[in-house]
Amino acid sequence: MERLHDFQNRLGSAAWAVRESGIREAVVLHHDEADGLTSAALTKLALSSLGLNTRVICLDKLYPEVVKDIESGPPLLIAYVDLGSGHIDWLVEANSSKGLILVLDHHDTSSIQDPSLFNLNPELYGFSGEKDASSATVAYLFCKTVDPELISYAHLATIGSLELPGETQGLNLIAMKDAKDLGLVRDSGKGDPKIQAKGIDLSRTRASSLLNVLGSVGYYRNGPEMGIKACTTGFNDQTMTMAKGFEEERKEANRKMLAIIRKDGLSQKKNIQWFHAHDNYEGMGGKVVGSFCSYLRYQRGVNPVKYLIGMMNVPPDIPGWGRLPSPMVKVSGRAPQILTGLIEKGRKPSLSKILPDSCSRVGGFGDGHSVAASGVFPVGKEELFLDEIDRMGA
Repeated sequence: MERLHDFQNRLGSAAWAVRESGIREAVVLHHDEADGLTSAALTKLALSSLGLNTRVICLDKLYPEVVKDIESGPPLLIAYVDLGSGHIDWLVEANSSKGLILVLDHHDTSSIQDPSLFNLNPELYGFSGEKDASSATVAYLFCKTVDPELISYAHLATIGSLELPGETQGLNLIAMKDAKDLGLVRDSGKGDPKIQAKGIDLSRTRASSLLNVLGSVGYYRNGPEMGIKACTTGFNDQTMTMAKGFEEERKEANRKMLAIIRKDGLSQKKNIQWFHAHDNYEGMGGKVVGSFCSYLRYQRGVNPVKYLIGMMNVPPDIPGWGRLPSPMVKVSGRAPQILTGLIEKGRKPSLSKILPDSCSRVGGFGDGHSVAASGVFPVGKEELFLDEIDRMGA
């Protein structure tokens, strides 16, 4: 209870700081899957309640060029949602305009003291970002602190928190209880709660999968905007049709990728197994290669004690912002089941350490959790990256 009290106090301090700052313009930078979209919707609701005009930009990764551009403009409130935790030092360093920085995230982070920074990460208060709180739950608790009436969006936190494995626990239980008390979430009797709120009449799993596909497969086709709107006003027929079309595109691309891997096998090094999708997922956001890796880690033919690495090419376009200097490679890492146990026992290094470090050594960056991480680096650096992560994975 003391941990929760401390975290709630920090949420209250952040809300007070926003009110007292006099800032009236905000930018929300958010991740591109269900947790990121629900978090962004909740954060926008909270900031609107505080009287801020809010612009929303969806990012697959937190590109330094975007951070520097936004943080060097006029003083703004900049909210990093479901991303940012692994790069707190960047965010503070780039804040030349001395705007306010809110980080509503659950990925591995570091503690840095700066008066402009509110790193609202539950891991700093003794909770697990891999089990106790999704970013949507963090954003929901911030909403609830800002305006108690925003409790009517508790169901969004339950959708976002579905990305965490296992039974609902920790801070996620607060949102689940609120949602059930208001009749926004109902037990279906089949283990998959039903969401019935604001134009959403879907199972929790279906709502999550629709948002995932809008954010990732539809990344370059207004999918994230459609997903955020669906969070607050409901899934209309157009949104459902678009999402189902995106699902078919992803299934077909995954089938092609799986056929290639079954025919040729995964490439092997001493500590890693890997594949490069090249342009198989052309037109889709980089999150799709991570989703495919998550599926692949359970399949036959995958070595259970080697890190699983997947790569794909991504264009330089950032919808709602502009273009990066050059195309990049998106890389995702997953730990198969036996390796997961070895990492948890400290016998093998964490992916949240070795993947970002390997990316940074070849001119990129990354972040993530102990058994699932991702990053980007320039096209042409693939072999150097693979050598680095294989060496670090010993």
